[in-house]
Amino acid sequence: MTGNAARHEVLADLCDHLFASLPRSDQRRTGRDYLRGLLTTKGRKSFRNMAVGLGGDATLEQRLHHFVSCSTWEWMPMRRALAEYMAAATPPAAWVLRPMVVPKEGDSTVGVHRRYVPALGQFLNAQFAVGLWGASPAQPQQAHPVGWRLLLTREWLDDEAGRARTAVPDGLLPESPVDCAVEAYLAMAGPGAGGAATDPAGRPGVRPLVMAGDADVVRAVHRLRAARVPFAVRADPALPLTVVEAEEAGGAGRQVLTASESLRRCSDPQAAEHRTRRSGPLAAVRVRSPFAHVGADHAPGAHDLLLLGTGADPYRRPEEVWLTNLLDADATELTGLISLLGAVDDSFARITDRVGIRDFTGRTFPGWNRHVTLASAAHCVALLAGE
Repeated sequence: MTGNAARHEVLADLCDHLFASLPRSDQRRTGRDYLRGLLTTKGRKSFRNMAVGLGGDATLEQRLHHFVSCSTWEWMPMRRALAEYMAAATPPAAWVLRPMVVPKEGDSTVGVHRRYVPALGQFLNAQFAVGLWGASPAQPQQAHPVGWRLLLTREWLDDEAGRARTAVPDGLLPESPVDCAVEAYLAMAGPGAGGAATDPAGRPGVRPLVMAGDADVVRAVHRLRAARVPFAVRADPALPLTVVEAEEAGGAGRQVLTASESLRRCSDPQAAEHRTRRSGPLAAVRVRSPFAHVGADHAPGAHDLLLLGTGADPYRRPEEVWLTNLLDADATELTGLISLLGAVDDSFARITDRVGIRDFTGRTFPGWNRHVTLASAAHCVALLAGE
């Protein structure tokens, strides 16, 4: 089957499932056109460019614009339908949270604010959002987005005129980037959310979550532990931690060390000599964090975490440090989970950006949510069609 034929077959099948919540046939038809436009239009996926690429005119451009920016359909049922479809087609082994920065001119588009972007080393006017991805460490690694959450700052939510202009709904509260990420997960895949009641093998449970918490790892672990989520969170190497074995020795034996120093002191130099020089686990140690008091469970070990260092060279400090509550997981399983963050980055660059996830030219909150939902569906079509 050729690439175009495979895409056409996947698109037709997915649209039947994805647009089941839309009551009108004209909406379902426009939804299919929008996905086709995202998948086939060269360059920026503006309403005009997609209409031209589809062989239409100003009437089609207006129809695409209205479907995303002015219609009233809800995006959450569509996102859940997409997650259900992908769970059947390519079951994810874990969830991954990945931030997305969308630079913008001016500040009139919903959510745009001045923020520092570490990857670029500069301040930008930009939207900041977090995507929830289903991913599997099986080779080849596969990853697909199923949900998004746009960060709205206090300044945005306090601006009544701006909220009215961009149709921001009432009741939203300002969030930190970590809270934005955790809420994106809880809305789609947290305990009690649709489709999250079983693990990939169908056993009761929740798929583990991989997240780049970095500087605000304390808040991330606080939220995830409270939600009883199995997680692996990338940590700041300077995070202070207590080594469990030393603490249990009592008195002077108690060691409060940074994450990086904890791994250096607790690694096994002899074992390290026999490790191959590849990216993988260099050392692991059981620790107790500064947030061990969070939660009502005071049983012994209830707040212990595993601190894992990864890197290519066992003779140097770890390139990354991770905290996980998967205390019984082996090194291979943990390394596979951690690698999913890179798999999502690769998938974003290869497919998600290509189908126009950052190309929405409207300004409203509902329009942005509908566009990223449809762009996620376009990503899934391309993935399943082997593009």
